Amino acid sequence: MFRKIVHRLDDRAERRFGEEMAGAVEHVESLVGRYSRRQALKVGATAFAATLLGPVLGGLLRADNAVKTGKFVFPRLKFSVIDETPDIWNTGPIGDANLRKHLRSLTNINASEEPKTIRLSDFDDMCQHPFVFMTSEGHFKLPENEEKNLREFLERGGFIHADDCVFPSIKGQHIPSDLTDGIMRPRPKHGTPDDIDRFFRDYGCMINRLFPESPMRKIPVDHEIFHIYFEFPKGCPHMQGIDHGMWGQFEPGTGRLRTVATPGDLHCGWMCQYFGAKDMQAIKMGINIIIYFLSH
Repeated sequence: MFRKIVHRLDDRAERRFGEEMAGAVEHVESLVGRYSRRQALKVGATAFAATLLGPVLGGLLRADNAVKTGKFVFPRLKFSVIDETPDIWNTGPIGDANLRKHLRSLTNINASEEPKTIRLSDFDDMCQHPFVFMTSEGHFKLPENEEKNLREFLERGGFIHADDCVFPSIKGQHIPSDLTDGIMRPRPKHGTPDDIDRFFRDYGCMINRLFPESPMRKIPVDHEIFHIYFEFPKGCPHMQGIDHGMWGQFEPGTGRLRTVATPGDLHCGWMCQYFGAKDMQAIKMGINIIIYFLSH
């Protein structure tokens, strides 16, 4: 019934039956010991499969004897927007292409080079791709069917990376966070402009409404998502906008991140047009997020 996936030529197998994820069931061979969590990749049924990073040798990740096991697809999510802003859900596809290219060159993940768009309104389509990326710069409010699909997608093991494209009025700026108490809330209507972190706030508040038992919270800098492949001792790199840090929603009982929200426009960094040397930091953080998903 299960197809065995061996990720390393010389690994020691530790069997585990994977959770049901976006309609698919996995059975993987995972590494044991210190690096087991970061080396075991989830494999979905149909369009989704992944390759393992290089094996561990002397405490270092190496790529010389990894075994390819399929393709990882990096899809863009199409969703309903309400703002008349230039950069909506489909902005900057070159950024996605650059991230896919570097995912292939910097890891042994067999990433598809083809662009892919999936619709939040089509749940069956989403189930074929348990990792999705979404971005915009403005306000959004999902219709009831899209909110339902998003919640079910996350509950069934899917993962969403939501990145704020940053509203034009603060592009190029670096502004300290005002969410200092660790609570995600809508931006006050008075005292500060209502256009500075629209997408990030709307996404976080929507997740809080859908999962009131486990709301969004800031991810601490010692969390493995910042160290799973590339090292980010200070947490999520910030390109522009308000530096809230990376926030996430944790699955009750397991502590697994189901979605992360990045306020600092990592996607613009992936485009490799605006921030010089910082662009590669954005790409490496994007790779860490993908590897975190694949290993959980």
